[in-house]
Amino acid sequence: MKTTRLNQTFCALVLTSMAFSVSADWTLNNADSSLNFISIKKQSIGEVHTFKSIEGALKDNGNVTVDVSLSSVDTKIPKRDDRMKKVLFEIAQFPKATVSTKVDVDKINRLKSGESFSQNLELNLSIHGQQQKIDADMRITSLTDNKLLVSTIKPIIINARDYEFEKGIKMLQVLAKLPSISTVIPVTANFIFKK
Repeated sequence: MKTTRLNQTFCALVLTSMAFSVSADWTLNNADSSLNFISIKKQSIGEVHTFKSIEGALKDNGNVTVDVSLSSVDTKIPKRDDRMKKVLFEIAQFPKATVSTKVDVDKINRLKSGESFSQNLELNLSIHGQQQKIDADMRITSLTDNKLLVSTIKPIIINARDYEFEKGIKMLQVLAKLPSISTVIPVTANFIFKK
């Protein structure tokens, strides 16, 4: 009788822990993730920049939210970083950008380590007081150690006009004494989520 109760209790604990692991949220690992964008000046000179501070989560219902600290922009030139923060992003008023979307969590739960699938996602990008929807082709890959890689298959094109960045870009152009800075910005992402 005691053995049966012990077995039932053990089974209940195992099932509870399994349910917890399946329903647990995924948390974005900032150190292993990257979010890059390319600026193009003088019509032909491209430079890759990044954001050092990003955080986010993938919920067990498939909802994904990623917050980007705009003050963490890194162009490898401190003076340019400061100008971008103040003149372009206006971080005093708009300190972060937020991206949200929904992924196919059923497919994710069926992935074995090393397997992946692609999904066209509708991203909601909120930045600089503006919000727009953007289509993005993403690949989702299951990794070892309960990790998940969500990455862009091809660059996402952001149009500065959609987010009222034109004035800031013009000011950057004047400050840097450049003939032109493109208002079309390619963005790539590699996000590592861990349970």
